[in-house]
Amino acid sequence: MTRASSRNIGSLTQRRKCPCGEENCYLRFDGNEEENNQSNSISNTPTTSSVPLNPDQLQAAQVTTSFDSTVSTEIRPPYVGQAFQTAEEAQEHYTRFAKVNGFAIRTERSKGNSNHPLGVYKRELVCHRAGAYRPRKTGDQKRQRNKKSNRCKCEAGMIIKKNISKGISRWIVVQFSNEHNHEMLDSDEVRQLPAYRNISSMDRERALVLSKAGCTVNLIMRSLEMEKGLRPGQLTFTERDLRNFLQVSKSINIENEGTELLNACKEMKERHSDFKFEFSVNSDGTLENIFWTYPDCVRAYAIFGDAVVFDTTYRLYAYDRPVGVWFGMDNYGNAICFGCSLLQDEKPSSYQWALQSFVCLMDGKYPQTLLTDLDMSLKEAVMNKLPNTKHAFAPWYITSKIQSWFSPSFSPLFQKLVSEFNRVRNLSCLEEFSDQWSKMVSEFRLASDRHVNLLAYNRENWTLPFLRGCFFGCLIGGIDFPALVKGFFKGLLNSQTRLRDFVEQVRVAIELQNQAGEESTMRQNYQNMSTRTCMPMEEHAASILTPYAFNLFQQELITSTQFAVYETHKEAYLVRHRLQPAGGQVVMCVGSDLQCSCKEFESSGILCRHALRVLSLKNCFTLPDKYLLTRWRRESSLFPKSTGYKYRSRALRSLVSIILQEGSVNKERFNYAQWHMSKLLSHVREMPTLDDTGSDAGPLSSVEEMVDVTLPKPRGRPKKDKLVSTSTIATEESEALEENMASTHDLPGPETHQALWDTHDLFGTQDLA
Repeated sequence: MTRASSRNIGSLTQRRKCPCGEENCYLRFDGNEEENNQSNSISNTPTTSSVPLNPDQLQAAQVTTSFDSTVSTEIRPPYVGQAFQTAEEAQEHYTRFAKVNGFAIRTERSKGNSNHPLGVYKRELVCHRAGAYRPRKTGDQKRQRNKKSNRCKCEAGMIIKKNISKGISRWIVVQFSNEHNHEMLDSDEVRQLPAYRNISSMDRERALVLSKAGCTVNLIMRSLEMEKGLRPGQLTFTERDLRNFLQVSKSINIENEGTELLNACKEMKERHSDFKFEFSVNSDGTLENIFWTYPDCVRAYAIFGDAVVFDTTYRLYAYDRPVGVWFGMDNYGNAICFGCSLLQDEKPSSYQWALQSFVCLMDGKYPQTLLTDLDMSLKEAVMNKLPNTKHAFAPWYITSKIQSWFSPSFSPLFQKLVSEFNRVRNLSCLEEFSDQWSKMVSEFRLASDRHVNLLAYNRENWTLPFLRGCFFGCLIGGIDFPALVKGFFKGLLNSQTRLRDFVEQVRVAIELQNQAGEESTMRQNYQNMSTRTCMPMEEHAASILTPYAFNLFQQELITSTQFAVYETHKEAYLVRHRLQPAGGQVVMCVGSDLQCSCKEFESSGILCRHALRVLSLKNCFTLPDKYLLTRWRRESSLFPKSTGYKYRSRALRSLVSIILQEGSVNKERFNYAQWHMSKLLSHVREMPTLDDTGSDAGPLSSVEEMVDVTLPKPRGRPKKDKLVSTSTIATEESEALEENMASTHDLPGPETHQALWDTHDLFGTQDLA
């Protein structure tokens, strides 16, 4: 691993200013670089306000906080079969476990790359002392340092592999060993490992201020220790780390950087005429605001620009500028980026300029719904520039701030408050919400808290009763956008990044995101969309909707069978769950026009269970065309079929991965798939190789150059023999496949046999769900 202190100093930091407007009120983010492992770090963290508790409650909260902070260090070790949503989540969990247990981890090797259909599909994480020392190959012996290596061939580590089931990607732990051949480090020693040395965003900002005031590095270190109440040596970085950070920061010329960024956009425009950007300058001619987008982003917005997320929670701290990124969701449930902006500040005027430029470069199309952070300046800008767009505060932005507002970490009162807040927020009836909100405020004694009053005053922007019927296109609950934004910027900026490179790097990030979306689209189309109700409506929807949208529709259709229908009067029906004695939803059905009181179709574009139950009662065998929205149809795909080599290669690899997953379930399936694949391979090889369709052949990557599915030999150091495993899932799977192949009567040739094995290693994680 590289040092975090040097890896992050040129990147982004999350906004610290609280939306309540108080100058001394700042937010604290658990996922940020801030280290809280000191015993007194919680009490010294500047929080904004606390829940007003009585003395008994306060004493109990303090005791529990102290107890929980001790218990929190007992992180469960990973285990074989454990699933994570992303590889980063798995690595983060293993990192926390390693830090508590006195060692660090690093990525030993990975399989796959950005050009591969599956991307990176396998990772091996090992102890920082794994492997043997390998001296650098250099002719200058004088430059060789006589430094003892800390590597001792430790066998502890974890292997994770990507598993895709029904279009959903998960990372599964397939091997894990926690047997070390060396002593573990204590808390003071493990803190000094390069993997855990990190300068947090707040420390970076404070260090820059002190440095500009003329303080030396030693004095800055002592000041930060005194401000945090720490003893010397307890900071999460060393004087050398701080000195390197300040040296890099001094090399940044903010005025020239803005000019170079603008020139970079102009050069991009000259190379690609479809590239769009808009900018504004100050009275002295320096860059003020800039927004840019790419041709693919504009085309995506034309189809899926009905619901948009405008994330403004990150800023380039080295340039003291907020960054705004626009995201949406396509018809296959993939996140898509619409554009990026770099603003001068967080004032309403800057946000108004960003909103106006966004609509202008998107050919004048306004979004139906805009999800943003809880920000009063942004709310004012939306009201002025997008008066006909429904503005909503995304729930993940609100819940991320509650911890800083109300309670210390791990407090049971805080957990109870968050649980109650989420319950009240999702109440569908306005009267019920108002009553339950008042009870919650009274129970936790929050009537005088300015943050609670801020939420209450802006309730129309985040509560369900006010947002019902507004189209969100499954953005809420469909994608983990905080993790998405963090992953989008990960690796985009580092200590050597300059603004002139930002446009190109965002383009690369968008291309990687589009490649992942295209692969997900291909895999979904190859999945078997089996019907589960034998209802003609379900078959009709399966032939039109994308697999992602069809799964949502199918869930509603299956659930609708548990509802009873009562005709109240002509063309009006009361739909109620069979176990529900009262209540229910009212569905108006006039001809082919449906309107349900739950307004789920208006919110997601998918017919609700209540409307589907009424259609079933009225013997409707096909869905009305108006309830199969264009944004959820297969024909609206962002990735149309191509005749080029790259598309053909990715499509075939996706199909092969599905065949491997389905064909290796049992012996009968395997024999059938193997026999047909060997015949198919022989037939394809006899076909002519001349390609007259033309297109995107171009320079091929190392993956796309291969005609067969056999992978090239790995480069670099050879693999270790094996990791000690606590389970034999992967081994049993390979042995079963080998046994099936040996018992097959019509075996393919050796080339096909090797190809099957290499492809099995490439795609071979079974569906553990």
